[in-house]
Formats: sequence, C-alpha cells, structure tokens
Amino acid sequence: MPVAVVRETASKSVFQTNSNEGELRLKKMKRFRWMGFVSLFMLMSTLLMACSSSEPKEEAKPTSSTPSSSSGEKKEITFVAAQYSNETGPFLQKVVEDFEKENSDIKVNLQIVGWDVLEQKVNTMVSTNQTPDILNLNHYAAYAGDDLLLPLDEVISPELKAKFYESFYQAGELDGTAYGLPLLASIRGLYYNKELFEQAGISEPPKTWEELRETAKTIKEKTGVDGFGVPMTTFEGQAYFSYFIWGNGGDWKRDGKWVLNSPENVEGLQFLADLVQKDKVTNPQPTAINRDELQKVFGAGKVGMMITANFLPTILKKDAPNLQYGVAPIPINEGKEPFNLGVEDFLMVFKSTKHPDAVGKFLDFLYDDQRYEEFMKTEGMLPATKAAGESMSNQDPLTAQFISQLPIAKFYPLTDPKFTEMRLETIKAVQEALLGQKTPQEALDQLQQKAEQ
Repeated sequence: MPVAVVRETASKSVFQTNSNEGELRLKKMKRFRWMGFVSLFMLMSTLLMACSSSEPKEEAKPTSSTPSSSSGEKKEITFVAAQYSNETGPFLQKVVEDFEKENSDIKVNLQIVGWDVLEQKVNTMVSTNQTPDILNLNHYAAYAGDDLLLPLDEVISPELKAKFYESFYQAGELDGTAYGLPLLASIRGLYYNKELFEQAGISEPPKTWEELRETAKTIKEKTGVDGFGVPMTTFEGQAYFSYFIWGNGGDWKRDGKWVLNSPENVEGLQFLADLVQKDKVTNPQPTAINRDELQKVFGAGKVGMMITANFLPTILKKDAPNLQYGVAPIPINEGKEPFNLGVEDFLMVFKSTKHPDAVGKFLDFLYDDQRYEEFMKTEGMLPATKAAGESMSNQDPLTAQFISQLPIAKFYPLTDPKFTEMRLETIKAVQEALLGQKTPQEALDQLQQKAEQ
C-alpha cells in the first residue's frame, strides 16, 4: 500500500478513534456539569432557607419623603412667634439653638413677626397652604373652627399638661377640646406719672371715672401734658373698648349672644369719646398711635396716665430707668364691680404638621421650668404654669400683686370663632366714635348688626 495511502488511512483511523473518545469525554463533562449545577442550586436553596429562618427580615427603606435619622435627614418644623419686645428674637433663637444641640435629628425654622403684621402673615400662610407647625397668637378659635388645628392631647405630654393653671388651660378649649396652649398672660393696671401728679397737686390715682376725668383735666391745666393716653388702633384697640364697657358693667357677650350695643356699652364708649372730643384731655390723635408707641410717650413723661399691661415695668427699667411712676387698679364707673383685663396668648399646632412628635419634644423643651421662667422675666409677662407663677411671686412683690388680680380678670370671648372678625370691626366702630364720625350709639348699633349677621 502506498505510503501516502497508509498515512491517509492511519490518519483517518486515528481521527476516528480520537473523535469517539472526544464524544465520550464531552458526554461525561456535560453530565458532571449538570450534576454540579444541581448540587450548587440545592446548596444555595438550603442556605437561603436557613437565612430566612434564623435572621430578621430587612426593613423597608424609607421613601425620599420620609425623614430618616439614619440617612442623615432631619425633621423640620416651623415656629412662627410673635415679637413681644426686642428681646423676643434673641431669646427664642437661643432656645432653638440649645434644642437642636440636644436633638440633632430636628431642625426648627424660627420666624419672629411683629404683632402689627402677624395676623395678616398667618392668614396668607393658611390661604397658600404654607401653615406653620407651631403658631403663637392671641386667639385660636377661628382656626380650630375651620378644623385646621390638632387637639393638644395628640401633641403634648401629660407632664407638660399638668404644669398649667387649670383656668389658663381651659381658656384654650373649644367644645371641651384643647387647641390653644397657654404661652403667657398679662393683667392690666393704671400707670401714672408721680412727678406730674406732684406738679399738679394730685395726691392719689383716680378710682372712678369722674375722678379719672378730673385728674386728667388737672394734669392738662397745670402741666400742659396730656392727662390720659388712649391708643385706638388695630394693634390692641379692643382693650380700651373693654376697659370702658367692663368698667360700666357691660360686656361683649351675654348668655352666648353678642350685646355690643347694650346701654352699658354705649354709655362706656360715650364717656371715652367725651374724654377725647369734649374734655380734650387725651392725646389728640388716639387712632394714630398704638399701645407700644404710647408706652414710649409715657416713658418720656409726655402723658400723665395710661392703662396697659404688667410688662411695662420691664420696658421702663431699660428705656426710662429714672421715671417715677405708680400702678393702680383700672378706674370704674361709680358703683360698679372692680375688674381687670386678662389677656392670654397661645401656641397652637396645625394639622398639616408632618412631625407632631418633634413638635411635642420642642414644646417640652420650651416649657422647662427654668427656661420658661426666664422667658417670662425677659418679656415681663405673667406665667401660665404653676411652678413659674409661685417662683416669680416669691421674688417680686409687683408680680405677686398682678397675679393676685387674676381672680377678677375678664377675658375676650376667644372661644367664639367670630371674635377674630368682630375684634377688628369693634376697633373700627370705636375709631368712628372717637373721631366724631358717628355717635357711640350709631357706631355700636351698626356693630351689633354685623355681629348678628
């Protein structure tokens, strides 16, 4: 057989032999590979079952809209506070800073707003769905009536609730549910300039309306200084209306009904209007000066008497330390019962808050006994908590005197949601009477009609 043929034949024989062996090896490899895969699958399944039975399940991660302290996100709350004095902002800012140091997962956005624009700002925030988490204001019922507020029991701790004077806490209730958390209170008094009294030959402050008139006249005649200050603006004009209706046995409401044009109220407003127009013993433009501005005039010795709150001594200590003044009860009409005006400001929590737990923590921090007492002293206000009230009464006789007047204090009808509207309408009506645009009877008759609509 030719060599070439032998090589070719041998080559084919070898190829065929190798081919057969390769097929066998391939089959074995496939079999082994399949068995390995099955074994691996069974092993992984066993491990997975063991893990699921012995280890806790992984919790679902929070969405981007849910703050998580582990991811570094903070719970943000907004606190809109009223400006009581130049010290309000610095004090509350320090409170916020100290709170954030102790609660690194919470950020408090503090906004301090002047009283003259506060209500307008809040109404804008509400209408644009940008309500704050915490609001400081002197009324709450309108917001509660519109179902915008959280009941306090859903926010504050039982320990915090127990701190308040019961009457103060109840003043924040509407239909048995508390919405307004008492922040502070003030009581009123007749402040008089002792030096002007001495120059005019007056020995003691007036107790009745007639004495008030005669004292103001004498101060005006003997010293040339306005005898009695009247601030009738939207800032707090309703207070002066209250002094002269309550001082005559009148009221805002009786038996649940508005009685703004009652004979007692008309007579009270007539007396105030006469002081301005007929007797001319007051500042000449009562509708153009607010309470805080008039307090500066009093501090400068340019008005003989004015009625204002218990925080004035704190202001005078800084702004007019040499002023000689005294404080007396608010004068009343002859034969009427003594009274005082109690004003309570509140904190409220809006339903829109995303972090009621953070709000609750901040409120507990704010009302810490020492911190809260310091706040009251800074602003010259009366405290709403028992511990601070007792402590401050023991330290200061004048504060104790004001606190002792709380039992005879009368309050605005804050539980009526319509009071917010009627407060402004009342100020407007009184302004019209003081400016001579309407008689007191006409002004209050029209005011009563608005209240009944």
